[in-house]
Amino acid sequence: MKINETNIQFKSTLSNRKATRRIVLHHSASGFHTTWQNIQDWHLKNGWAGIGYHYVIHADGIIYRGRPEDKAGAHAYQDAKHEANSDGIGICIVGNFETGVPTEAQLASTVDLVRDIRTRHPGISVIGHRDVMATACPGRNFPWVELKKRLEERIMAEQWKLDIIQRARKLGLITEDHNPDEPATKWFVLAVLLNYLGK
Repeated sequence: MKINETNIQFKSTLSNRKATRRIVLHHSASGFHTTWQNIQDWHLKNGWAGIGYHYVIHADGIIYRGRPEDKAGAHAYQDAKHEANSDGIGICIVGNFETGVPTEAQLASTVDLVRDIRTRHPGISVIGHRDVMATACPGRNFPWVELKKRLEERIMAEQWKLDIIQRARKLGLITEDHNPDEPATKWFVLAVLLNYLGK
């Protein structure tokens, strides 16, 4: 999975997100031709520092970075009960899912992106914008059942890798959890071997 950097220059300093508890999914409520640049312009016109989402997924499935992932968003309602901006990662999927559905490429990229975020924030929940605000977003046609099915299938398919990581930790071969799909450097492989040999 590739995340395309946008190098957005924000109009003011962004605050760090105080916690990471959820991924909040949105639609742009616009046509598939919409770009991250369009959304950036809309949010600037709102008087914001810049784009409020952390990621934008175009109709072709290409993922673009909005706000840095560790910064608070400006994508969901915020009050004492609902703090989705300060504890959530916002993903905007381009399109209007009141009248249409995401493309297959968008759905596949959403699954990949959620999976990638979960390597850094295990167990993080996935909700819709409507779960924290009185809105239809991400639209009545958003395929929640299919998304959850694909995420569960991916978890099951990847579980054997996570089991290996846990076994290695219990045996003292590694000292912390690792992304099982991350390429291993030579020094890391040698360190694991030396741990195994007790050297």
